[in-house]
Amino acid sequence: MMECPYSVFSTFCAWTQYLPPVIQQITGSQIASFLFGVLVVVVFATDHYKVPTYAKTTVGEFIELAPESLTSHSRYMKGLAIYVGLMLGFYFILLAIGPTAIAPVLSYIPGGSDGKIDNSVWPLAATSIITLIGSRDDDKYLGRMEGWLRSIAHEAAYIPYAVTNLAVALDGSFPLTDEELRAAGELSPATQALIEESQEGSRQNWIRAKFLYSRLELLRDRDDQFKPVMRQPENERAFGFVREQREALTKELDRGDLGEDVSRKIDAFKNALAVFLASILWRACENETAVNAKLRSIRLNVSTPAPRSPATFIFHLAFYLGGVASVFLILMKVRAMQFQDESVQQKWHLTLAFLVFLLTAFFVTRWREKRLASGDWKYSSDVIIRCAILNTIAITIISALVTFAVHQGGSGRFYAMLLMAFGIALPSTLLFQMLMRWAASSPPTEEAVAATVGYRTNRVELLKMTFYAGGSYSIIAFVFAFVLYWPSDYTIVSSTPLQYVESALITLGNIDKVNQDKRDEDSWFRTSVSQASVRNLETALQNVRANILKGDKSVYEPEALSAIVTECDTMGDLGGGRQLFKPGCELGGFLSTLSKGEVMSNLYVLQMQIASMKPAFAALQNYRKLSNAVDLQWPNALLASLMWAVMAGVFAVSALLYRRRELWDGLSPRKLPDFVPEDRQERETWLRTPLYDLAKLSPLEALRYPTFRARLADNMSTQPSIQPSVPHLRTVA
Repeated sequence: MMECPYSVFSTFCAWTQYLPPVIQQITGSQIASFLFGVLVVVVFATDHYKVPTYAKTTVGEFIELAPESLTSHSRYMKGLAIYVGLMLGFYFILLAIGPTAIAPVLSYIPGGSDGKIDNSVWPLAATSIITLIGSRDDDKYLGRMEGWLRSIAHEAAYIPYAVTNLAVALDGSFPLTDEELRAAGELSPATQALIEESQEGSRQNWIRAKFLYSRLELLRDRDDQFKPVMRQPENERAFGFVREQREALTKELDRGDLGEDVSRKIDAFKNALAVFLASILWRACENETAVNAKLRSIRLNVSTPAPRSPATFIFHLAFYLGGVASVFLILMKVRAMQFQDESVQQKWHLTLAFLVFLLTAFFVTRWREKRLASGDWKYSSDVIIRCAILNTIAITIISALVTFAVHQGGSGRFYAMLLMAFGIALPSTLLFQMLMRWAASSPPTEEAVAATVGYRTNRVELLKMTFYAGGSYSIIAFVFAFVLYWPSDYTIVSSTPLQYVESALITLGNIDKVNQDKRDEDSWFRTSVSQASVRNLETALQNVRANILKGDKSVYEPEALSAIVTECDTMGDLGGGRQLFKPGCELGGFLSTLSKGEVMSNLYVLQMQIASMKPAFAALQNYRKLSNAVDLQWPNALLASLMWAVMAGVFAVSALLYRRRELWDGLSPRKLPDFVPEDRQERETWLRTPLYDLAKLSPLEALRYPTFRARLADNMSTQPSIQPSVPHLRTVA
């Protein structure tokens, strides 16, 4: 029980009697360790958030920008708050897993822990785990976990996507007019003739690079809003670097050297300028509206695409999955209050389903995007299966540990969670690849049709595709959950009685220790309760425990618990008609009139443990035959399977529609390469058709990745019947 150090807190301390017993047992040292751990985690997260989670080449070849340079200040702080929250959530999960959840698991490991963990030390141990994981390289085992959390926070702040998306637009082939030529110092009859002949080429890219450099000079020297940002030391160094590169390239071009090597240098220089300019714009402007307004004011004829990140997809799924889970929880709670059934005990399936599907999207999307971005994509069975198995293992372990930390229930329930998580995560990860293929060949959105990229929206086809995707996921999840319910439920049912029996033996041992202290407030127990009856109850508990451990079938009979209940009633007989408990070892009787004493509190615990054995042994008896269990447990099996099915359907539909909108929205004819068919109907058909030569990717998805854009061009060059003449490829925003 928590102690009050000062009288001013007496009222608050009086309220603690209404708190759960676990909270009442928290000591001052545990609270101090917890608060110190929170402080360490917050300080560590605030400092570690500055470490990039993206490769240097993600934001440019020349310069590597820090996360705070890749988004606005408000978004940076939003991402920092999310990262601190995620790290604190990880800290709380470790606290829940450590002393209470991991002990029964470790007790099953030969030579492992005896299940006794010091609660006062665990907060400090959890803090050490977090800082140790965070200090490791992101590519090294446990270090990846902290790296994933940090990347989620960076992505939520659009780091580096806000800058890279705008940099792609600035690095594109924006039109060159006399105004751009004048600003770049290239307004001459020869240059005008060159531009009139073609907007593409290395010389034209050099003019665009000089124009971007002139915009940087304009913001640095003449714009009061941008001067403070541009004059910061790191930006001064970056500006000095690009100035040196500009002078070096100018000398090479003055010598008339415009070979392939110089052309590559020009492209890299233009890319660095685009990234640097995009970084400056986002640091000084707080939103897309302000960025676009500044682009117009400095005469840059580009539009910044709406920044999106993988974290947006995860938050999107979390919203819908969490909403469905909340509805189920409310319905089960209402049903439990109205009909007094035990369906609410199945709510751990909801938590597990939420985590399994959310982590499926998280892990598989990252694996898929990484391979696509690198160009190392092969749609083959061995690659898909290897991805599914590795991701399933990670999903299973994380989701089971977190769910067990929330719901507890002993080692049996933990193994049941592992079984359910693995059994459903495996088909979910396998089907996710198919789900992304369906999204990449889906009908265009209204925005894509309005932008003349798509031909027409086909609501009937989209409805069929959505119904098929959601129905497939739901049916598979329902079948797997229904089949796996019985072994998982038996794992719980077969282990729960033993846990209650062992807990009761521990409580009896505590009663014996308190009785030996011979305190005055416990004298009634020594004088009124027969010590022989206490020993008989202990013997009955040990006999049942031995029968469970050796697999004696007597534990499946109704008489298995009768000896324990009988000895409990005998121990509670105080003579003179006084009974500690009601008949059947039920709460009530003389015990309810006692108000103090440590023996009294242990007796309350003992009675609750024995009372909990009754439904636990009754559930075990239902498994004398599988037919009995099916006959009695099919409503719970149906409920659990229905929850998994609905969550799977919502997951599939949400992922499909989000990916479809992500692929189609934002496209415009200007952003499409020259080799795309010009006719709108042919263009839509071509964009949606998976190409065998492109590892079954559709062009709609392949165009998002530079490597596959080149492969698409090669593919189109071998098909003159589709596009009779293929003009010179152009780089577009």
